[in-house]
Amino acid sequence: MKTKVKKINRCLVFFFFIIFIQGCQDNWLEPRPLSIFTPENIFVDKEGLDAILLANREGLRTEIYGGSRMLASELYCSEIAVCGSDVTALLKNFDIQLTPTANPSQIVMLKYWQVAYNQIRNANTVISRIDNATFDNENDRNAILAEGYFFRAYWYYKLVNQFGDVPFIHKEYTSPKLDFFSHSRKTILTKIQEDLEFAVNWLPEIVLPGKVNRAAGYHLLTKIYLSNLQFDKAIDSASKIINDGKYTLMEERFGIVANDNRFNVIWDLHQKENKSLSSNSEVILVAQDKYGYPDAQTGGTNTMRDLTPFWSHTSYIRDPDGKSGMRSSPFDPQILKFGRGVGYVSSSNYFKYYIWQNADKDLRHDPDTNWMTKAKILYNNPNSDYFGQPVQIQYTSPSDTMRSFFEWPHYKVFVPHDEPVGTPTGGNSDWYIFRLAETYLLRAEAYYWNGNIENAVSDINKIRERANANPINSADLDIGFILDERARELYYEEPRKTELTRIAFIMAEMNINGYSLDDFHENNYWYDRVNDLNYYNKGIYYGGNFYKVSPFHVLWPVPQDQIDSNTGGRINQNKGYVGSENNISPKTEINDN
Repeated sequence: MKTKVKKINRCLVFFFFIIFIQGCQDNWLEPRPLSIFTPENIFVDKEGLDAILLANREGLRTEIYGGSRMLASELYCSEIAVCGSDVTALLKNFDIQLTPTANPSQIVMLKYWQVAYNQIRNANTVISRIDNATFDNENDRNAILAEGYFFRAYWYYKLVNQFGDVPFIHKEYTSPKLDFFSHSRKTILTKIQEDLEFAVNWLPEIVLPGKVNRAAGYHLLTKIYLSNLQFDKAIDSASKIINDGKYTLMEERFGIVANDNRFNVIWDLHQKENKSLSSNSEVILVAQDKYGYPDAQTGGTNTMRDLTPFWSHTSYIRDPDGKSGMRSSPFDPQILKFGRGVGYVSSSNYFKYYIWQNADKDLRHDPDTNWMTKAKILYNNPNSDYFGQPVQIQYTSPSDTMRSFFEWPHYKVFVPHDEPVGTPTGGNSDWYIFRLAETYLLRAEAYYWNGNIENAVSDINKIRERANANPINSADLDIGFILDERARELYYEEPRKTELTRIAFIMAEMNINGYSLDDFHENNYWYDRVNDLNYYNKGIYYGGNFYKVSPFHVLWPVPQDQIDSNTGGRINQNKGYVGSENNISPKTEINDN
C-alpha cells in the first residue's frame, strides 16, 4: 500500500513539474482568443465606423427619454415654463441653485455638458479614423465622414448656446488629456459651419428613419448660418429643403387614425405611430425609440408624467359636498387617457394663455381634441353624486396652483404605453428632432433679419394656414411673434433655451435695442423676455425657493469639476459665476496643437 502511494506521489510531482516548466517557458495557460475586438481591427471600414455613428443616432434619445428631463430643462430656462416640482433641490432660484458645483442629477441642464462631449467623442472617433479605413468608393467614405461632422456640429451648436465659450475637441484622444483651453463661441461656429458645408454635399438624400440625411444637414446648417449672421446663406440652405420637392407640410389626414373624424391632421402629425411613416413628408430627422427595440429606453418618454399637471391627486379634487370625487387608480380610463402627471414642467401664463389670445380655430389649441382644459377632467369616482361632471379644483395651499392644474397640448404629450405598466407616464415613441415646419420658421427668421418682411410673413402663414389659424400681415411681425409661433408649433421639439439664447446673441452682435456683446452677461434679450413673460422675479415662492433668474443665466455655468481636473490648461467660467475672475482670452484658432 505504501509503495503504491509513493508511486502516485512521484507521478503527481512529475506532473506539476511539467506544468511549471511549460508555464515558465511557453505561457501556455494564457488565453488565446480566436479574435480580438479592438478599435484597431473594428473601425477599419464602412461597417465598423457606421457602428460608432449608430451610437450617435441613439444619442439623440438622451435628452428626451427615460426621465432625463434635459429637454424639459430647456423649457424652464425660457419663457415657456418653470420647474413645477415641490422638491426643494430642483431648480427654481437660479441665483442660489444654478452654480458651477451644482449636482446634475438635480440641476439637470448641466447634464448637457457630459452628454454632449460623450457624443462629440464618438463623432471624433469616426473623423480621426476615416483616412485609415478602407472603403469601396469615395461616396461611402465621404458619407461616413459627413455624418460624423453632422453629429459633432449638432452637439457643439447646443453647447455654444448653452455654455458659450467651450473647449473645441476636434480629434480622438486615446490617452488622458488635461490641458484643454476654451475656444470662443464664434470660432467654434465658424468651424462647424465649414464642416457642414462639406457634409451637405455627401450626406445621402434618402435614408432609413433615424439616420441623418442631406435635409437634416441643411436644417442644422441654417441654424448655424443664423448664428453667424449670414442670413442670405440661411435663406438659401432652408430653401434647398423647402423647394426640393421631397418635403411638404402634412395638410391631409394620414396614419393610424386617419379615418376617425374626431381627430385632425395636427393630431395625426404627433402620434407615435406616424412620426416615421414613409407617407409623412414633413419629417426630416427623428430619434427612434419603439417598445421592444434593442436598447430601447425602458423609461419611455415620460411626457404624460413630466409635462402634465398633478390633476389626479385626490386631495386636490373634492366634489362640492367635500367628498373625494376622484379615483387615482392608474388603470382608470381617464388616467390612462391623460396620464398620471406630477407637473414637473409647469407652463407659464405666456404659454397657457398669451400666445393663444387670438387662436380662434387654430387646431393646435382646439379644446375638442388637441388642447387640454380643466373642463375635460371629470369626477370619476362612481360614489360621488357629481360623477361624470367637470371637476372643481380645491387647492390645499396656494403653492399647489403651480402643479395641480394647468392647460397643456394633449396631442403633443399623449404617448400611450405598448406594455402593461403600473402608472401611465408616457411610453416609447419616436420623436421629432427636425421637421419641415421649423425649416419654414427658420427661413422666416432669416428673412426678418434681412428686412424682407413680406417673405417672412409668407413663410409663417404657411404654418398657420396648415393649423387653420388666422393669417398675419406685415404689421404683426417682429422677433417676438416669430418666437411665439415657434412656441405654438414646436413645443417640446425645439431646444427652447438654446434657440432663445441664439437670438439674444444675434441681437447683441447687431446692437439691436441697446444690446451688446460687451455687457452680454448683464443685459440681454434672453433675460428681458424670460423676466417679462414667465413667473420668475415676481415674488412667487414654491418648493422651498423663490422663482428667480438674473441676466448672466443666459449662459449656464461650466461644471467646476471639469475646470478643476483640467490641470494643464484653462477652461473659462462664464461671467457672473464664481471663478470667472480667473478667465483668460479664449482661443480663436483651431489646429492640431
